[in-house]
Amino acid sequence: MQRITRIIASSIAVLLVAGTMVPGTANAWPLGKKANSSAAATQTQETRISVQVHNKSKQDQSLKVEGQVYTVPAHQTLTIKAPLGTAVYADSVCKGHAKGDQLFSFTKEMKDATFSID
Repeated sequence: MQRITRIIASSIAVLLVAGTMVPGTANAWPLGKKANSSAAATQTQETRISVQVHNKSKQDQSLKVEGQVYTVPAHQTLTIKAPLGTAVYADSVCKGHAKGDQLFSFTKEMKDATFSID
């Protein structure tokens, strides 16, 4: 009987000690606080901006953005969404621009702006 009481008392003591350690270790992380993945996704999404490109010429014009080629039909507008700092290059000969020339790059000031090409 005394042996069973000692086992129960020892078990309760171990549980109490373990219970006091859990709150301290539950938030422990070897590299500090865990990064919130949804916050990182929101930040990435906020750095992408939209710019409208209007083609004023009589022929289709091609643009290259991040290696992807976009064609803007004559007298039409195309909306491009890309991260800040992304460069836009002419992928066809435009008035005043040769193929491969940088037309502009995405900046905060250009958000929702319209860029016209001839």
